[in-house]
Amino acid sequence: MVSARALPVSASTIVGRGAEVEAVCAALLTERLVTLTGPPGVGKTRLALAVAESLRERYDMVAWVDLAPVRDPDLVAAEIAHAAGVRRVGALADGEVLVVLDNCEHLLAAAPTMADLLATMPGLRVLATSRERWRLRVERELVVPPLPMPGADDLADLRLLAANPAVALVLDRAPPYLKLDPRTAPALVDICIRLDGLPLALEFAAARLRVFTPGELAFRLGHQVQDLAGADRDAPDRHRDLRAAITWSHELLPEPERAVFRRLSVFEGSWSLDAAEQVCAGPEGTDVLAALESLLDKSLVRRVDGDSGPHARFAMLASLREYAAEQLVEHDEGPATRARHAAWFVEVARVMEASVGTLDETLVWDGSSVIGGDLACALADVRGRDAEATLWLEAALSWFWYTRGSPGHAVDLAPDDADLARAGRDARTAAGLGAGVVSLALGDVTGAERRLRTVHELSEAAGDRRRTAIANAFLGHVARERGAHDEAAGLYRQARAIHEELGNARGVAWAACDLGLLVADRGELDAAEELLREAGLLFESLDYAWALAVASCGLAGVRVGAGDPHTGAGLAARALALHTEAGDVRGVAQSLEVLAEVALARGAAATAARLLGAAAVRRDRVAARPTAAEHERVSRAAASIVLLLGESEAAREQRAGGALTAASVRMLVDRLTESGGSGTAIALTGRQLEVAALVAAGRTNRQIARELGISEKTAELHVRNAMQRLGAQNRAGVAAWVAGQPT
Repeated sequence: MVSARALPVSASTIVGRGAEVEAVCAALLTERLVTLTGPPGVGKTRLALAVAESLRERYDMVAWVDLAPVRDPDLVAAEIAHAAGVRRVGALADGEVLVVLDNCEHLLAAAPTMADLLATMPGLRVLATSRERWRLRVERELVVPPLPMPGADDLADLRLLAANPAVALVLDRAPPYLKLDPRTAPALVDICIRLDGLPLALEFAAARLRVFTPGELAFRLGHQVQDLAGADRDAPDRHRDLRAAITWSHELLPEPERAVFRRLSVFEGSWSLDAAEQVCAGPEGTDVLAALESLLDKSLVRRVDGDSGPHARFAMLASLREYAAEQLVEHDEGPATRARHAAWFVEVARVMEASVGTLDETLVWDGSSVIGGDLACALADVRGRDAEATLWLEAALSWFWYTRGSPGHAVDLAPDDADLARAGRDARTAAGLGAGVVSLALGDVTGAERRLRTVHELSEAAGDRRRTAIANAFLGHVARERGAHDEAAGLYRQARAIHEELGNARGVAWAACDLGLLVADRGELDAAEELLREAGLLFESLDYAWALAVASCGLAGVRVGAGDPHTGAGLAARALALHTEAGDVRGVAQSLEVLAEVALARGAAATAARLLGAAAVRRDRVAARPTAAEHERVSRAAASIVLLLGESEAAREQRAGGALTAASVRMLVDRLTESGGSGTAIALTGRQLEVAALVAAGRTNRQIARELGISEKTAELHVRNAMQRLGAQNRAGVAAWVAGQPT
């Protein structure tokens, strides 16, 4: 058989695609036509070349056909023959031949020709690269994904980070003097994430590292991805820079698809079909569904993996979105498209706020984590122009950030007096309630009370029982912060009565949870446990994971306070997992604080210090101020740690905890919760631990009483109980136990 045109010579090795090469080779064993699809820059050509190189010995001939310069679908067969070194493609009928067709997306009209060739040449195998499949029955489509990207937690282990495919590609193509170390690692991770793991973009970025440090390049990429350009003069024009690769695909789109493509750029995150149809249809009434399906086929839009919420969601890679946004400006469609975007999300905000505190809340808010950016973008568009829309968006965003334990992100959401004067009562009430809730989370008790009382008056006057109940509950929190426990209990009971009247099991559960936390503050642990277990069971039956985390964390603190750190550890670990899943940073911090008490009860003072440090960093990050009761418990735990470790060592361990990654914190928690059966895990209560530490420091009962602010009789009782639990015969035995605890 005549020799085929030589395969292109690759200037570099393929990185991070071992599994994909094996999958394509395996597919070609059983399939006649395998098409590699994926977005611009994902590395379809390089993968096809690696496959062709690995299969060279298996076939009589491997022919490489670059179809990029070809414009006429009728010439595809002739191009194959030319690449194979024969006059007519039929001359290949007698051999085992692999033909690689690179860049087919503009020649899909040649599909009938491809079908005829495959039908008449049984030894022919075709591997094609395209943004879109051929749509032939014999075809097997394999989508080439971006390279797996590193996560922030990967920074904890540089060996694992170096093995990440995206990072490995950058390091392989970067100048040899660039090293992966604790100083460069964060910026390299940022680069990989900003470039969506696209191999072409990562290679261009690696080349830029001859000029910039990783930190400088990461900063530049935060402002413009499209400027990346390759320096290789022997690369095809469409691969010399990322923009050219995207333009190649964009130019193949018919105008209705181009219109939808550019209008989709106004979404900050992923979007649903309903949202796209409202925002992208335009005045000409474009068929958005048909366009979106085609953009999916052409790899310019992707279906989001692990869809969150009740609706399928779609997204664009960052590089595609930037290009689409430029096209939106060029066509002067930005203002009109953003106006439709804002109108859609104002209605979304209304529905979200109306569901708060109802049984519909889970359904409405499920998956809402992906639309926070779009709500904020819509707010920026309507502020100063539409008071009513502004207040609805502020209300929804206030609840959005509150339920994620990140009140610091909602600092600027307090309603403007001018907006309040121009908007209707419903919008004013909604925005005031959201602002009051956020104020309380930020520690502004006075501001929260003022806003919540106004909301209470407005909702009462309007017969709005839902918002009245919510206002009562949060006014109860205000009273609890002021130490007015009886007033708080009365407000919680009023909220519960309204929820029972409305048949709202979710509200009833929250009232039980609030009362449970309140009586726990009073030290009534049995009553607190009963109420929190009731709340937890209700939340679980309602499949309300975030609220279950709140109840579990509260119950964990009760069990630790009752001298049962083993049960408390399990409950706190569950709360931590649920809060993490819900993205509630404040809840994560609260769970870590309870786990610090568990560690103290087990004598692991250094672990307790690290957990408190990790919790403090998370609270600071989102401006989540602890409640008065939380502050008291954390202060007590911190004082016990200082007594056990000494001031400087306690501070050092707390700083170390603050520097831990999320993965390292999880490992610390896992070790703590798995050590429940160890011999050192003796269940002293927090107060008994304080007393034991003071005994070890040589304090008398009178001195202990003075330092802890308790009576001498109570101090004596604590010492005796601690001795009993430890099996110590005297105070020296208690001191020996403290000295022997791991740090």
